[in-house]
Amino acid sequence: MESENTTVKLQSQDGKLFDIALAAAEGSELVRNITEDDDTEVVEIGRVNSACLERIVEFMEHNKTEPMKTIESPLEGDSFDTALKQKWFRDFINEDSVTTEMLFELMEAANYMGIPSLLQLTSLKLTFMLHKKTPDEVREFFNLRKMTKEEEAKARKEHKWIFEDE
Repeated sequence: MESENTTVKLQSQDGKLFDIALAAAEGSELVRNITEDDDTEVVEIGRVNSACLERIVEFMEHNKTEPMKTIESPLEGDSFDTALKQKWFRDFINEDSVTTEMLFELMEAANYMGIPSLLQLTSLKLTFMLHKKTPDEVREFFNLRKMTKEEEAKARKEHKWIFEDE
């Protein structure tokens, strides 16, 4: 399927359709694989809800015109804003527009749909959300219960590398 002037519809799990230029949608490995050999007009994205897919379409459209630069490791700077130089991408994923729940949905969808730049962006955001948090704060962030003494002893024995810095 020729992608320059062609559009494709992405259908969310709840049935909402989103029109997007095929050239932009091909930023997704899933969409690219489905559309490369036939004239598919609607691509079902069965594991992504409409609110999340709407954000993904916005991301893919922008990423086509201004590709997100690869985030190098080690990171430059010690904050999200210094590690990510491109303002549009910082604004796209900031706390005012993306809740923690939506961040995880975007991360899962980026992985499922094969959108490496979005997966990298969401991972970077999560990294800085957890940066400098104590183990108790991380446990609270992920809504994890505190381990019993027996569970902690077992974890220390099976995963020594986790506790090396203590």
